[in-house]
Amino acid sequence: MRAVELEKVRNAIRGNKNAFAELIDERKKDIYRIAYIYVKNNSDTMDLFHETVYNAFATIKKLKNPEFFNSWITRITINCCINFLKKRKRITENEVQCLDSDDIYQYSDGTPDLSEVLSSNIDLIGAVEKLDIKLKTVILLKYYQDFTINQIAEILECPTGTVKTRLNRALNLLRLELEDVKGGNFNE
Repeated sequence: MRAVELEKVRNAIRGNKNAFAELIDERKKDIYRIAYIYVKNNSDTMDLFHETVYNAFATIKKLKNPEFFNSWITRITINCCINFLKKRKRITENEVQCLDSDDIYQYSDGTPDLSEVLSSNIDLIGAVEKLDIKLKTVILLKYYQDFTINQIAEILECPTGTVKTRLNRALNLLRLELEDVKGGNFNE
């Protein structure tokens, strides 16, 4: 974290509302993206975004090390999402959501056969949705948020070996699921 960002975090910890607002503004896309990946619904995502900001503001004085602000806010977001899903009992084994228009645009650049790519991505999203919440969280942090194994371990407050095990288990389950979807040929 840069010195300027660290100073903003320190100021926010001391109660500076403007510094806190700037920190949230700089990370709002990441917070929104994490929440959306969990709930796949704009309205619920906005509720979770607000809940995350509220919880972060209410507890920022407890943040002991300003350098861990990013991990801390990510953890709050994930906890809000998991609590939301438990409360609403929305974790289902067979839930498959379609991609929204932003996702379609993201994959349309230079792709020769867009329908094939979309089909593959829908299959992947469906497979990720079927994962246990702990495995799903590791996949989302690693491949959707580009966190390193060490950062994920820090966010989830578990050893790096546990993260590696969960990641390996999740990838194996995804591979099996996608092999079933593709008719036994994962590399197709």
